[in-house]
Amino acid sequence: MNRRKAWNGRPPKTQAEARRCLLDVARECVERFGLEKTTLSDVAQAAGVTRQTVYRYFADAEDLFRAAAVLSSGGFLERLRARVMKRDRLAERMVETLVLTLCEIPKDPHLRALVKSGDHFTITSALRLLFVQEEMLLLAEGDLPLNDRLRDELAELLLRLLHSFLADPGQVRDEAQLRSFLYEWLVPMIDAKLDATP
Repeated sequence: MNRRKAWNGRPPKTQAEARRCLLDVARECVERFGLEKTTLSDVAQAAGVTRQTVYRYFADAEDLFRAAAVLSSGGFLERLRARVMKRDRLAERMVETLVLTLCEIPKDPHLRALVKSGDHFTITSALRLLFVQEEMLLLAEGDLPLNDRLRDELAELLLRLLHSFLADPGQVRDEAQLRSFLYEWLVPMIDAKLDATP
């Protein structure tokens, strides 16, 4: 019996490349089997690695599958990054991320499933995800002027706002109205905290 080569014969050169490879495989599995039916073993087998190897790059299955579900969402993350990175100020990028996510989730079946599937969207678990930290650093172009505690608290605040708006949208606002509302209240607050950080 021939054993399959590790990483299907294409071992990654860096940790980031390994994570991306596993995410791509997980995304393909999610698209093929659905989020609820895909297992960590499915991903490991498709990637040509062991489950232990997957755990080397992801804290747990939730970390892997949440990120994979976002990547499965028809290029949502790429569209989001392209639009958000047009903003000059970090505070605006963060709030723009919130606005666009709130507007896109209802339209996308992968994102809708992710936030409506009970255990898959809790603030506490989301804050532990490397994916959240990586996205915040990307918004800051690798230089987030906050210590770890403040960065985590800002991530928590934005996730709690996202969760709250998804659970109860309240007053009906189109995208422009939502942007105006959130920019007016959040951008000055985030700017002030960033400016006050030594």
